[in-house]
Amino acid sequence: MTSIDASTAIRVAVLGEWVPSQLADVLALQRAEEPETSAALVRCAAAGPASKSLDDGFDFALSSTDLEWPGWVCEPLWHDMLAVAVAKRSHMLIHREVPCHELQKQPLICAQSTCDEPWQALVHRLIGDAPHEQVVSTFDMAMTLVAAGYGIAIAPATRLAGYQCRGIAVRPLAGAPPIVMAYLLHTCAALTEPQERFARRVRSVS
Repeated sequence: MTSIDASTAIRVAVLGEWVPSQLADVLALQRAEEPETSAALVRCAAAGPASKSLDDGFDFALSSTDLEWPGWVCEPLWHDMLAVAVAKRSHMLIHREVPCHELQKQPLICAQSTCDEPWQALVHRLIGDAPHEQVVSTFDMAMTLVAAGYGIAIAPATRLAGYQCRGIAVRPLAGAPPIVMAYLLHTCAALTEPQERFARRVRSVS
């Protein structure tokens, strides 16, 4: 069995509570193409503007927001479309794409944990102030209320996809432009060769 040199391991921080589904494809690709260089995940608290360095314990970070860290580069990585989550018995399923004016008639359920993510501002620009908006603490809790028929939720389509087995149906939001779903952060300093190869693999996954 081949041993793995810990000094060449790629340390990837996931900022916040959400893990992009594409990350599994990245890790599988890394394992298949370069098994001698492991990729270790590091979960961090919510992202912030504080200064970061390699001494913080990671080489790359994935964020749902565009961050400005001194000495780091933040590049748009994966894109998505906004979608609407409704209960599987909802009358809104008659729409192949849900028009914005229909959303204004429905109770909107939002998660406090995602309130600072950039796509939330786009939601409010598209539909304005919802007449009946309920804010809960976590995205999971919001999805539970949607499945029970208490209202709708709007989020990136890939984030909603995993909840379709939990009583939720997903429809595209009509007229919504593409959004940046995830950003890749890495140091401005020269990357090692294994880190460069890992970065190329991350960018190759869509």
